[in-house]
Amino acid sequence: MRPMHARGFTLVEMVIAISLIGLLALVAAPMLRLPLGAWLDATRRAEMTNSLEAIDAKLGDDLRRALPNSVRVRQLGARVLLEVLEVRAWGRHRAGPSGGAQVCPAVCGAAGAQDALEAACPETCFTNLGTLEGDPPLVGDWVVVNPLGPGVPAGDPYFGGNVAVAGGIKTRLTSLAAAPDGSQLRIAAHTFPALAASRRFYLVATPVTWDCDPGTQRLTRRWNYPVAAVQPVAFGAGATAAPMATQVSACAIRYVAAGSLGRGGLVHLEVRLSVPAADTQVPESALWTATFAVSEGP
Repeated sequence: MRPMHARGFTLVEMVIAISLIGLLALVAAPMLRLPLGAWLDATRRAEMTNSLEAIDAKLGDDLRRALPNSVRVRQLGARVLLEVLEVRAWGRHRAGPSGGAQVCPAVCGAAGAQDALEAACPETCFTNLGTLEGDPPLVGDWVVVNPLGPGVPAGDPYFGGNVAVAGGIKTRLTSLAAAPDGSQLRIAAHTFPALAASRRFYLVATPVTWDCDPGTQRLTRRWNYPVAAVQPVAFGAGATAAPMATQVSACAIRYVAAGSLGRGGLVHLEVRLSVPAADTQVPESALWTATFAVSEGP
């Protein structure tokens, strides 16, 4: 009987096998790239959607808490900045007796004075009716009365910048104490030029700016910086900043006030995000638009 011999691959067979494997790889590679590219595209779109939803929620909250008539918009080429004053708390103050001559209080808390707030009187304290709405105020917050809007005489909340000035509508809170039917607010001595018919006042914490800059491809929220008479474009080392979106390619912000001395208005924003797609350098864009109403009170 003849012995059995093991038989291996010939060189020709090996070349053919390698060629077939290469052809299969060429066919399979695009098929594998398709689901991978789809997954990357879906992930990128989800991230863009999450960014836009976060902008919508946080900006909406800022505008709900904005001091009435404190919206300012500044355009610097493609860069646009939206600024408001953030209200920490608000309430309604006592007013003097109607029908009689105005009497300026001689001493804060004097018997019978009831800590009323009077226009054109040097004031050092007044009483809020009931409880303050919002968050607990802090010593050093701005007390603002009768805001009518930037540039409006005797009603501009930015007038004087970070200093209380004669003819201005804001001063600093120095202390807060419980009163029999509300809270007594002590303030740095100030004479308010006018009071709101609603008797409403506001405690302002900080300015807040939404800085949309296609040059840096960022939408940034900035706060904890001083009040400025002119809307700032630089915020200093002490300011706090949080990036709200990247890959920003364009933005537009418009504010329409409700009349010349309206107590509110509409803020309209457009932000476009552009991100390169997975397989090409052609950017994929998402345009977010929203309109927010800014009303009389937070």
